[in-house]
Amino acid sequence: MNMVTKWITDFQAANTVPDEDVVFDILCGDLNFDNCSPDDVLEQNHSLFEMYIDPCRAGPGKEKSWVIGTLLEQPTLYEEDVKSPDSLQRTLGDEKLRKQYISPPIPAAGEPLVYPENDQPWIGRRIDYILYRQTSLSKPYTAELEEVHFITHLAGLTDHIPVSVTLGVRKDSEDTENKNHERN
Repeated sequence: MNMVTKWITDFQAANTVPDEDVVFDILCGDLNFDNCSPDDVLEQNHSLFEMYIDPCRAGPGKEKSWVIGTLLEQPTLYEEDVKSPDSLQRTLGDEKLRKQYISPPIPAAGEPLVYPENDQPWIGRRIDYILYRQTSLSKPYTAELEEVHFITHLAGLTDHIPVSVTLGVRKDSEDTENKNHERN
């Protein structure tokens, strides 16, 4: 992950054009670790999460309650409950069923797994990420998260549940103009 942050910095430095506005900055993909496994504690605390916002993350090792794991157990890919987009969507909406098909967290070596914590929903391993950043945007712009979706259209074709986000990009001067207009 150190290399990823270095490559991003190098790429942006080499490709920045003075008259160009950057209105969003997104990093996405299968990062091959999750935010709930004790075995992934180093990755969960990486500085990448200080640079980028993970809309599904409540903090290191803790997901937001509405999040769904994105890694299906491979031996179950063709079972009735997950082999079509509609059946996968129904399964993801039922915590009891979700536990049967989403990969559980990986315990730390030699440690028992206590998951989920008291009063927390069962989420499972989310290894597919879409992260966005505010600090690299051109000054008058702000990117705001509008929606996160877990996509079931690839059911039966992959062991991953794709994720999508909708970002709204706002030019701050427009907000100022709207406030001035509202006052008149």
